[in-house]
This record gives sequence, C-alpha cells and structure tokens, in this order.
Amino acid sequence: MRANSGNLLRVEQLRGYFMRIVRFVVPQASPTWDTTLLAMAVALLPLFYLTLKNWTEAWLVVLGVVSAYGILKSRLPLRAFFPDPATAWMFIALAFPVVAVFTSILIRGDFHLSLWKQNLDLLNGPGRLFLAGVALLWMNYRKVRFLDAVPVTLAAGIIVTFFFATVQQPGVPDRYTTSLLDLCTFGQQICLLGLLQFYFLIFHPPRSRVVWALSIVAILLAAKMGIAAGGRGGWIAVPPLLLIAALLYKGHKAKILGLLLVALLAIGGALAMNQKFRDRLTSIYSETTAWFAGDATAGGSGRLTIMAISWELIKDNPLKGYASKHNLWGPVYQMEPSRYSREGFTYGSTEYHRYTLCDTGEHNQYLHEWLINGLFGFSAQILLLFAPLFVFIKRLQGSEGDAYAAAAIGTGLVVAFMVFGLTQGPFSYKVIASFYGFMIAGLASCCAPRMGTPEAG
Repeated sequence: MRANSGNLLRVEQLRGYFMRIVRFVVPQASPTWDTTLLAMAVALLPLFYLTLKNWTEAWLVVLGVVSAYGILKSRLPLRAFFPDPATAWMFIALAFPVVAVFTSILIRGDFHLSLWKQNLDLLNGPGRLFLAGVALLWMNYRKVRFLDAVPVTLAAGIIVTFFFATVQQPGVPDRYTTSLLDLCTFGQQICLLGLLQFYFLIFHPPRSRVVWALSIVAILLAAKMGIAAGGRGGWIAVPPLLLIAALLYKGHKAKILGLLLVALLAIGGALAMNQKFRDRLTSIYSETTAWFAGDATAGGSGRLTIMAISWELIKDNPLKGYASKHNLWGPVYQMEPSRYSREGFTYGSTEYHRYTLCDTGEHNQYLHEWLINGLFGFSAQILLLFAPLFVFIKRLQGSEGDAYAAAAIGTGLVVAFMVFGLTQGPFSYKVIASFYGFMIAGLASCCAPRMGTPEAG
C-alpha cells in the first residue's frame, strides 16, 4: 500500500510539473487537451530540428491542426483573428506559396493522377507554411509565450545536435553534417541556430542563470559545428546579422560591442589556427574572381555557371516553370552553350555544372522557385521573405519589451534566409520550410496586438 501511495504521489507530482509547463507556455488558458498539445508543439518543435527525421514537420502539423480546431471552436468571426493589417500580411505571406504552386500546376496542365506524387512533393513545403499561418492566428489569440519557451528548447536542440554532427559525406574529407541534411545545408542551418540563440540572448535575456549558461554553450557549439561543416553559405550570413544586432540593440552599446569583439577575436583565432577554415573562407573571393576571369572549374564558383544556365532556362519558360529538376535534362543539354559560357569556358569544363543542375539543383533559392514553379512560385518566394521583413522592421518603430525583441529576432531570421538563398535552396527541404514558418508565426504573434481570450469550455 505504501509503495502504491508513493507511486501515485510521484505521478501526481509529475502531472503537476507538466501542467505548470503548459501554463507557462499558454498562460491564459485552462490546460485542456488542445492547449496541452499547443504548448507541447511550441516547446518541442525546435528540439531535434537537425537530427530526428520528421520531428519538426510532425509537430508543425499538430500545431496547425490544433490551431485550426481552436479557431473553429472559438466561433469568433474570422476578422477577429486579424487585429491589424500587419498580421494579415504575415498570414498572406505564409499562405500564398501553396496557392501559387497550385496555380502553376494548373497552368502547366499537370493536375492529373499520373503526376500525383510530383504535385504532392511540390505542395508539401508550401502546405506546411500554410499550417504555420494558421498557427500564427491561434498563438496570437492564446497569448503564447513564444520568447520564453523557444530559446530553452532551441539551446537544448543545438547541444543535442552536437552529438549527431559526425557524419562525413563520401568524397568530402573533414567536413561534417548529420544524417538528415547535406553538409552545405547543415552548415547554413547550424549557423542560423547559433545566430538565433545569440539574438534571443541579447534581445530577450533569460532570467535564469541556468538558461544563460545553456545559451552560451549552445552558441559556442553551433560555431564549432558551423566551422566543421565548412559551409561558406552559412558563414556569409554571420557578418550582416552581427551588424544588425549591433544596430538594433537598445541597451548599453558597450555591452553589445564587447560581445561582437569577442566574436571577431574568436573568428580571428579560428582563422589563425585552422588552415582548412582559412582556405575555405578566403576561397569565397578567390573562386568567384576566377569564374569572372574565365575559369569554369574553380570549385564553388561553378555555382555561378549553374545559375547562368538556370537563368537561360527561365527565359525560355518564365510563366509555367519546369515542375521538377528531372525535367531539365532535355532543355539543358539541347541548349547552345554560348548562351551561358564566358570567354575561356569550354564545353567540357561546364559539363559538371550541367549535370549538377539536373541532378542536384540550382544552388539558389530565387532561381529555384522561378525555374520549378514559374513566375507565381517566384512571386510567392519574394512575398514569403519581404513581407515579414517589412512588417518586423515596421514593428521595431516605437515598440518596447517583448514586441521589440520579437521584431528584432524576426528581422535577423528573415535576413539570414535571404542570404542563404543566394547560394542554396533551403526551402527545398520541407523540414526547413516548417521551421521557417514556425519561427515567423511565433515571432509575429509576439508583436501583434493581443485580443482578449475568454476561456473556452
């Protein structure tokens, strides 16, 4: 009997602790099954972002479905969930990609059963962004404490990722990733997570010393993994985001400048001590200048050849798009090489890049959307990036506290993806589209005017 009583007591203690977590994330709602799922999705979605397959996407589906249920259950008029025009623009930016891609499918005449898998793949990422748009409306209504919940699990997720970032891709010595993403994409995303953790730390400092320590450890590990991945596409986002942080920081400038000085000294030390890091970093300049000088084989600069071929393909088919990279083989190899070659290029020197474009992709998010989904897809991509950026910048004006912090972090997030899109296509991965949509929705809900939330039954 005593043993059973002790077990029951422990169960009740655990239940009480769990309910406190739910109330911490969703403070102005009773802990029903739907608010519990809402809190769990918000808190746990970033945890295994780069390590556990389908974790992020699955929790976004839960978040979107629970949010849709809550909106319908509330029986409020739809306009009640759009307290200001900025919220409406945020929702449109997240919802329009699925409309745009569907429109492209209809224009191409691809809407038939034989192409159901191709169409489903095209709609997958945009569909998750739409779910994030629905979540934005419900998180704002429920006054979710996004800025308090996410930094803790994000830091824990970075630390977890450190133990999984040991996968070495064949033929690429001394560059590491996880089993979930290729090394270039992993390098971008781990840099992003480290920068986000830095933004959370300076714009919304935690009250707990434990969370402070956890955040600092996470930032250091993200930096280490970013260097080990060798992803130059992630490194180029670091300077602009550090500059934005310095410009937007409202506290004592000496504090942020001191942090930036430490970061610069750390980077300088890594450059001095790590020859491979130094060579990779300086090659951003040397390989690019080599391409303009007529060398089509200078390592990563070959992406410029891929982009040049992609642009010629876009000009041949600007409205409809090609639907899949596998549909590019014929158009690419039938194209006259003089259309994309520079002086000094030969047909043989550009063969690798023709093959890479058809087999792997464009290495540019903007060209990818236009090439695959046509003008509608490209327009949706621009809206997905620029509408949130303009809204976050607008909300910086005259705001304080959490609203200012969310707008500053959101500005950094969008700028990072804008930079990433220059050398990679991160939204091609549904896990990255899910994470971007989740972060945009959560940060936008922190900025938006809050409505009253009478308890639903």
